[in-house]
Amino acid sequence: MTDINGNRVPGSTFVSSDHQTTETTQSINGRKVPLEQRSSKVLSEDSNGKVVETTVKKFDQNGQLTSTERVVTEERKQGSATSVHATTYRSDINGYLAPAERKTIESSAQGNATNTQTVIELPSINGSFQTVEKRTLVSQPVGNDAIHADETVYRRSENGDFYPAVREVTDTTRAGDQTTTKMSQYQRAGDSGMQLARQTVSTTTKRADGSEVEQVDIYGQAVPGNVRESSSKPQLFEQQVIDRKNAGGDAVVETLSVRRPTMSDPNILGPLQQISQTTCKGTCK
Repeated sequence: MTDINGNRVPGSTFVSSDHQTTETTQSINGRKVPLEQRSSKVLSEDSNGKVVETTVKKFDQNGQLTSTERVVTEERKQGSATSVHATTYRSDINGYLAPAERKTIESSAQGNATNTQTVIELPSINGSFQTVEKRTLVSQPVGNDAIHADETVYRRSENGDFYPAVREVTDTTRAGDQTTTKMSQYQRAGDSGMQLARQTVSTTTKRADGSEVEQVDIYGQAVPGNVRESSSKPQLFEQQVIDRKNAGGDAVVETLSVRRPTMSDPNILGPLQQISQTTCKGTCK
């Protein structure tokens, strides 16, 4: 990362091997301490699916274990339909693991479209699980090099009914070495229904040497710190440039730079500033 003086300083380090990933950082006294450790193992597997257990351990800045999370995911296939049932267990202050979330994802193909239904359940006050969120996603190809996806998130209201809270429409197109993804997010605005709240346009270009550059333009109703009318058109308030290059051998360097407007002049983006640089060695995706 870059400190306030513009100097590059070490941030987090991720190390993956076999089925385990460990994130480490430097403590106040300069020691390397873990922040998070994630491991997974297959409990059972057959021709119809598998059951996977994932354990996530989180640590404080001194490397002391603070919480443990265990996720048991069961994946099943039947023809063109798939189902995923995931139960999350989280530890309390005594280290006891208790059920904290259940998620069910059902996917099926209808013609050239894929329909996905997601149900999320959380424990209620009396300990029994109740549905708090539902999601519907329809994804289908448009021509040979484009994909259209439409997802709506329904949340439970105080009276127990479900209302559309968020809608995301995503269109991805490919042309030669360039891939463009446009995402429009709509949010519920009181009794006036869904209104456009955010847009993201991402363009990834692959170079002849194997490297690639991604430009992400983020539009919103207002630049952070400024107030605009709810009916105004989305305004470009951030531009990200992500450059990924091979650094020799099995190393890849990813540089993130950002342009943002100032509060005094919200209509013009400022100069491009490097935010971070990540180096990956090994199997990098």
